[in-house]
Amino acid sequence: MKIVKMPQTIVKWGHEDVTILELFKELDKLVCDPVRNMQEMDTEMYVSDYQKLSQAFWRISNTLELLKKKYNDV
Repeated sequence: MKIVKMPQTIVKWGHEDVTILELFKELDKLVCDPVRNMQEMDTEMYVSDYQKLSQAFWRISNTLELLKKKYNDV
């Protein structure tokens, strides 16, 4: 069953359409949590945190490229 989203700003995030709130929740999970762990561990990093940051990097990069093309911003 497909979930119908409330009328909000929908953005493309990777291959998904998400709301701004969902986007920031995902960024918190992928970026803020690993960085917080690094700060607490004095810059050491878990492999799982590295994977989350790498996933965020590629999703942000791909989304930015799509937005640039959509708004003719090179």
